Amino acid sequence: MRAPVSYISLSFLIFKYSISASSLPSSTCSYQDAKEIRLKYGHAAALPLYQKLLETYGDVTAATRIAASPQSMIRHDMACPLPRGEYSNEYHMNARVRNGYTKKDTDRRQEEHVDGASEEDNKDDIMMAIQKLRAVLKQSGYFCHEKVQHLFGVGESLSVASLFDSKGACTNRKTIKTEWSRIEALGFAQGPVYVTPVSSGPISQLPPVIIDGIESDDPERSSLRCLLAMFLLGFAVPRDLLSKYLVGGEETIELLQLLGLAFPCEMDVSMIVPYVHIFPLQVQLLNNSNHGKKGRGMIQQTAAATEEVLPTTKTDTMLLVTDLHPTILSRTTVGQKEDGAVMYIGPDSLALVQHLPSRLHVQNVYQQRYQGSNTSSQEKVLSPFRILDVCTGSGIQALYMLMSMKSIDPTAMAVCVDVNDRALRFVKFNALLNGIENDRVWTLKADLVSGQCLDDFVGQESVQEEHNSNNINNLNVMDVLLHGARHKQNVGYFGYNIFPSGPFDLILANPPFIPTPSYDDDDKSGSVLGDISKRYGLFSSGGSSGEEVLESIVSMSSRLLRKDHGLLAIVSEFMNPPTVDSDVENATGNIQESLQKQQSKLLYKLCQWWEKDPSWLSLSKSSNDNHINEEACVDVAVAALARGLLFTNQAPISCHTYAARRANDQEEYSVWLRHLQRQDIECVSPGLLYIETTPLQPTTTTQPCSTGTNLSLDLEYRLVPKYQELGSIWTPYNYKALLYTWCEWVAWQWAYS
Repeated sequence: MRAPVSYISLSFLIFKYSISASSLPSSTCSYQDAKEIRLKYGHAAALPLYQKLLETYGDVTAATRIAASPQSMIRHDMACPLPRGEYSNEYHMNARVRNGYTKKDTDRRQEEHVDGASEEDNKDDIMMAIQKLRAVLKQSGYFCHEKVQHLFGVGESLSVASLFDSKGACTNRKTIKTEWSRIEALGFAQGPVYVTPVSSGPISQLPPVIIDGIESDDPERSSLRCLLAMFLLGFAVPRDLLSKYLVGGEETIELLQLLGLAFPCEMDVSMIVPYVHIFPLQVQLLNNSNHGKKGRGMIQQTAAATEEVLPTTKTDTMLLVTDLHPTILSRTTVGQKEDGAVMYIGPDSLALVQHLPSRLHVQNVYQQRYQGSNTSSQEKVLSPFRILDVCTGSGIQALYMLMSMKSIDPTAMAVCVDVNDRALRFVKFNALLNGIENDRVWTLKADLVSGQCLDDFVGQESVQEEHNSNNINNLNVMDVLLHGARHKQNVGYFGYNIFPSGPFDLILANPPFIPTPSYDDDDKSGSVLGDISKRYGLFSSGGSSGEEVLESIVSMSSRLLRKDHGLLAIVSEFMNPPTVDSDVENATGNIQESLQKQQSKLLYKLCQWWEKDPSWLSLSKSSNDNHINEEACVDVAVAALARGLLFTNQAPISCHTYAARRANDQEEYSVWLRHLQRQDIECVSPGLLYIETTPLQPTTTTQPCSTGTNLSLDLEYRLVPKYQELGSIWTPYNYKALLYTWCEWVAWQWAYS
């Protein structure tokens, strides 16, 4: 569960009525009792309570019906199955060639593999089911972000391009062409975070936004209503309604069950219960119009050139399957093994997608690296753009970037890393659902804090000679990411695929960042800490400091990125961020002068992490390994030279406010506050960190918001002004924050060019 972000709830569009606690029988408080028992003691303990509630009220929430199901843990494990034969001959060959293998070597491997099935033989029932589901979702309009918006009463989609005139001029970010109301500004959100999934409660009918007009609507829109009711809002839907209005009717219902996405309610088989979210996300495609230009032509500080750094107005929509929101599950674990749930799409996930620096960087670097006159066509084929997505979750960051690049580099590939097997399965499923070839999406299970590779490899030809045993515990994540390995997961009918290796052009990260209390002297029984730990699972807890995973990612990236204009982009909460001295600001009106009054320990800490040689980093290389990517043969003992920008809110959250937001009661508040004080955390801010490698020594800046050190990383910060009516830097519809980060990024790039 990520940091609360102030955003508009469109509950008034979902419900034209409200249920007050005073209007219900006193026994309805058992919903809260059941929720607490489910959280503290698990599914089995709360099962009879939820069954009784369902018998009493017959509510239509997925939350109650999942909690009342004896088979729900098994059903969670059935979500997002993967096909057996994912790779065809062509896919397999392309994957190996892209990683430095010749066609002759690929043919030899195929001859060694005895099971030479045809492409059609490789397509099992699961693959065909995913393709059918994709067709149903397309026919229903689910693959159209605008249609989802309109159903919930949100106006036209907007983008940062809306803030500029026809010549692309916007020289003063304080003077915006048009001001939007908060409701109108929802058009800037690239996903429907403005609706809140329904929690368990005595709700006996579907909301008006779903039911009203469904009979008179066109078939596509009626089908979309049914799908959104289940997979976005979290309602159980009558089977006869789905059979009548859902595209494909009964066949689609069976399809959803086969893919583990929805099941009949065990206590009432006439109701179909969703077990996942399907989140529609608008993808802004990278511009293909400026191909062929040399140098940093896109980063120019002229009004006439501004159009060149704007994203294209062309868009697409992708769908991401995730586990249900904690509002529905009341837990952060699912399945029989209590796996960590795959994180829902929240404001932090969208922030890294919506803010422009990553995409602007990719487009500019692609033009330089892959479309210059000195780049041969053979180099383009053998050196696809490589993306590393760590703490990947559903794969949103990597898959979004692959889709946004489809017009400029359809061969780009991504490696998605997570400690959670379930998340990695969802990544592969989401790639297939969105039509992204699986030879372009690779997954790796690893613990980034310890550096241990947890994946199941079947031999390590392309890693260090001393690691050529079959003991996977000898491998660490840096070995695999730098040098590659043969991967058991990606074994198709035509032999082994070689795991892609670095260096990477782009590293994306949304790490767990909550500084979770691990001990408390006053909590002798440990009950309070136990309750807290159960609410903050794999996708939330960043250790006691909140920075355990973040530190590893920064240290790794300084070795894994390309040395020439690679980019690390991180969305996270940052502890003790830079702040503005309000007295100086009020006296002078100059934020920069205010910044001169302070130095941020956070900036120095990030620079030290970048410089730090991870304790688990392996620096040796086998001289007998002919398959290692030549670009990986750099001196990884030395951090790459780099410069960066850290964006945080001008007004961070105090430790007292942070503790209050995390706690459920006064006792928890005290535990949280004591913990934050022990960690010397005075304030917290959501933020975005961008670090770009450079082949030249960064020029030490004299700006007051720079570290100004002789370290490998020169880091500056920018404080996003307070836009109280629009919320935080993460708020998906905060178009002023989107504009601010865009303008600051372009100006910063221009200053260094």
